[in-house]
Amino acid sequence: MKIAILGAGNVALANAFFLADSGHDIHLWSAFVDEVDSIIEAGGIVCEGVLSGRATITASHDVSACIDGAEIVMIAAPAFGHRALMEAAGPHVSADQTIVIHPVTGLSSMIMSRIVKDRGIRPTIVDLSTSLFTTRKRGATTVHVLRIKNVIDMATLPADRGVRALGLLNDVYGDRFRLESNVLAISLDNHNPVYHVPPLLCNLSRAEKQENWVVWEGITPGVSKFIKLVDDERLAVVRRFGTTEIPVEQYFRQSFGVEGETLDDIFPAMATKLKGPVGPQEFNHRFITEDVPYALVFFHALGEVAGVEMPITKSLITITSALYERDFVAEGHTLAALGLNGYSFDGILQMATEGF
Repeated sequence: MKIAILGAGNVALANAFFLADSGHDIHLWSAFVDEVDSIIEAGGIVCEGVLSGRATITASHDVSACIDGAEIVMIAAPAFGHRALMEAAGPHVSADQTIVIHPVTGLSSMIMSRIVKDRGIRPTIVDLSTSLFTTRKRGATTVHVLRIKNVIDMATLPADRGVRALGLLNDVYGDRFRLESNVLAISLDNHNPVYHVPPLLCNLSRAEKQENWVVWEGITPGVSKFIKLVDDERLAVVRRFGTTEIPVEQYFRQSFGVEGETLDDIFPAMATKLKGPVGPQEFNHRFITEDVPYALVFFHALGEVAGVEMPITKSLITITSALYERDFVAEGHTLAALGLNGYSFDGILQMATEGF
């Protein structure tokens, strides 16, 4: 099967290797010329860790050639890169293709839905709740995979195409996905900002000193409590919208297979099991610059529509915006940025089922 991957970062390279190694014809495009040139020169990519070896992939400077004839078109990038990749793909995708956002953040599938609506087509859009791979890019053509998650959630726009899309993903990845009723459920069960933002703020000196610290080891009981407070507010929004409730503790047990009743038990178990990854080693890290504007801002925007008070989340947005001297609300996934401004509570639920 031809599969197009747009992006050349951590998630993109991990997917490219896994799928190519499984026998699929992988075509990769990046907006950054040097990333494409490096892969063309190497003739493929190398993977280390729980997956290892070398895989041949086709990298191209022509996004149209990359996408043409692909059964799956994957947007594999951090949230801040989604819109640019979607706008690049938009003129070239066809109605019979499946567009996979790996992973989605803050209902960014709505951006893709609006782009293809302008062309009068409705391809299947798949949202994945998080990356299937815990991975780090080690060089232009090398990626290190620490773990493949046991299960991640997915949903589609329109929602009634979910069963078919689930079958397609199972065919190429194996039985690793759980189908949810709509894409709102996927974005609301994004746990990354819950366990990224508090630990980095509480360990910011380690990041600035470029210490070799393991994220899970930096989550002490006090930091665990901080994480739980943020997650409780997210869960209040989940309950209001009626989507599947997955507390952060349950997420780690399901996705990583670690034992523990509380976060105080789970994070040490994560450290023992994964032996990594190394925590952020810079101030301007995506744990803040991605997870605040594209996730916490999104959670808070939904909370306002749903009438849910979120003082901890709001404080984190305010504090990080001041600390980083950026307006994360203006940058982020507000309802206006997603084209949902003025929609009622019921209207947002309908859009999360049908799309534009």
